[in-house]
Amino acid sequence: MKAHIVLGVTGGIAAYKAAEVLRRLTESEAEVQVVMTRGAREFIAPLTFASLSRRPVHTEVWGNGNTPAVDHVALADWADLLLVAPATAHTIGKFSGGLADDFLSTYFLAHRGPALLAPAMETAMWESPAVRSNVESLAARGVRFVGPSAGPLASGHEGVGRMAEPEAILAEARNILTRAKDLAQLRLLVTAGPTREPVDPIRFLSNRSSGRMGYALAQAARDRGAAVTLLSGPTGLPRPAGVRFLSFETAADLHGLLVREFPECDGLAMAAAVADFIPDRTRERLHREDGDRSLALKAGRDILAGLAPLSRGQTVVAFAAESGDLEASGLRKMEAKGADLVVVNDVGRADIGFDSEENEVLILSREGSREIVSRRSKREIAEKIWDAFLAAREARAAARSRS
Repeated sequence: MKAHIVLGVTGGIAAYKAAEVLRRLTESEAEVQVVMTRGAREFIAPLTFASLSRRPVHTEVWGNGNTPAVDHVALADWADLLLVAPATAHTIGKFSGGLADDFLSTYFLAHRGPALLAPAMETAMWESPAVRSNVESLAARGVRFVGPSAGPLASGHEGVGRMAEPEAILAEARNILTRAKDLAQLRLLVTAGPTREPVDPIRFLSNRSSGRMGYALAQAARDRGAAVTLLSGPTGLPRPAGVRFLSFETAADLHGLLVREFPECDGLAMAAAVADFIPDRTRERLHREDGDRSLALKAGRDILAGLAPLSRGQTVVAFAAESGDLEASGLRKMEAKGADLVVVNDVGRADIGFDSEENEVLILSREGSREIVSRRSKREIAEKIWDAFLAAREARAAARSRS
């Protein structure tokens, strides 16, 4: 694993395990620079990490004497990955809030590559609403997490909060570094969010899509090197940095954007929830005083299937919000849409999916592969979808070479 890694060590009893993480990183030929917080130095001496890394340990943001303190900027230019193990609740909170009162938190703001955190804390802390909110905020921004796992804790209790074992941390770091730029040179189009179909000048029909899955896909593709265009319906989500952003409101708006953008892309992830039915719009506002009204609905166009004449071999990912037999429904949709992959989620479950940070999906491919992605953050699911996307592209290329 030849890479430049910044290893952040924070103040928890699991800090002693960070020495083993560092040893294994150096054995795998990674170059590592260690940053220790003041709390970490209460548990283990910097000399341990300096000896194992054969580099000075960064501890103070202010430098020394009259020397300008810009080490965190130079380090950000050097690093391929920021790995924080252990990551305490305090450090996670500072990262989430953008605070910068020591070298590690200051460095985090300057870091532009992937970041992997290995949380370690008591169960009650890990499950507290504040920590959960901070973790979700960082995950939405592309920060990856490994663990925590269940087991004996420093308090003597048992529960979730134990730092992941060094082997699991290294495996996830290796996974991140391996696919860091595997979408480079690709132009990817992602759609997200709901459509709004007007009923009258002040009302519309829509759906429960939050746009989180599509935004996670756009961010993951961006971080893996792709040039990303995100077509977004109305959401309350902040625009992702580093992607081209175009907005739509109605299904007709989205269709117009896709007709223009699809021919120029290498792949499409159609995560937007497009209206199945379009109401007849009235020009005048409907009033309650006028009594009961019937709303006429007509079937909307199948936008994704309609892109087939514009295809030049793009890899297409469809999404299916289904209940009942998910696999059968997904396969039918894949054929109807002409997609290479379909991602199916169970809308009958209240604990995942719409407006949730997490989901559980089934990924089906035209080549016959079937992968169940168990409940996890939508960012992690996005990574799995792009992995399947690349596998589909490779399968298609192999088929062409044989013919």
